[in-house]
Amino acid sequence: MLILFLDMFIVQDRKEIMSYFLNRLDDEQITFRVIKHKPVWHLDEGLEIQKQCMVVKNMLLKDHKHAHYYLVLTKGDTRLNFKKLASQFNTSRSQLKFADPSELEVTMHVISGMVSPLILETGLPLTIVVESSLKQAEDLGFHAGTNTETVVLTYKGLAQLVTTLGYPIITLED
Repeated sequence: MLILFLDMFIVQDRKEIMSYFLNRLDDEQITFRVIKHKPVWHLDEGLEIQKQCMVVKNMLLKDHKHAHYYLVLTKGDTRLNFKKLASQFNTSRSQLKFADPSELEVTMHVISGMVSPLILETGLPLTIVVESSLKQAEDLGFHAGTNTETVVLTYKGLAQLVTTLGYPIITLED
């Protein structure tokens, strides 16, 4: 059973989790649609979804040197260039790593595979890093606490959400 800690309460049911985040999008007047599908465990399994939206890969990285987290958002088929990313953030490649499971739990209150900008809470020590090609997209696909539904919104809607939550957005250099 997935348990997610949101603000001051515990959510234990996946439908309740999804509802919480969809209600937040509604409250912020962010337009979205939901694609229901078979469970997807890895990006390469979601070929049917990729025909309906640009599936986004969500990666939580930590700069151990500066003790800062980055939520990196790229197209699903993009291979992240760690050396270039480290250079962009004035750190070394050896200092930039994927957050480990305990850091995922402490920082975002999620388990591996559940990282998504749609489930962010306010006040986390992180910066959102977006691949430049996503900024032109009208149909970005994210999960929101379940692997059987994909939430689709525009980049503008995503930017509105993360800005409302108080997170800076930086473009990943090409």
